[in-house]
This record gives sequence, structure tokens and C-alpha cells, in this order.
Amino acid sequence: MSGDLPPVARLGHDLVRNFEALPPEKAAAEIATHIRKFWEPRMRRELLAHIRLGDAPVDPLLVRAAEDLVEGDVDHAEVKEPSGG
Repeated sequence: MSGDLPPVARLGHDLVRNFEALPPEKAAAEIATHIRKFWEPRMRRELLAHIRLGDAPVDPLLVRAAEDLVEGDVDHAEVKEPSGG
């Protein structure tokens, strides 16, 4: 991933590198847990916005972790596609 990524995407990719040795589902859960515990709500919203808009390349494992962040709150399709409403 390139150096022109938004700061939250770079931080997310750092997490991916730290957890990528785990099985994908476990890694995504660990990344989501870390983000919930240590990231400010503003940072979480910014990451989700970048994923929704697709304005920056985001590692698929980070996308899966973001789905875990919103599980139960938002339809998984909403993470990838804005509702338009």
C-alpha cells in the first residue's frame, strides 16, 4: 500500500501487518478489538468512511475488521456501499 494513504488507513495497515500471521477470521477479530479499544470514535468513523467511499486502497483484512466493528449496527453491505439515503 502506498505512502499517500490517509493516516487511519496507514495505521490500519500497520495492524494488518501485526496480525496477518493469524488465520484471517482471528486476525480480523483481533484488529477490530484493537481498534475498538484504542482508537478514538472519530478515527473509527474516518476509517469506515474511507472504506465506504473506496477513495483509498484498503487491505481486505482491514475491511473484514471494519465489518466486525459495525456488526449488529449496520448491514455488511453498508460498509462497502453507501445507502444513498
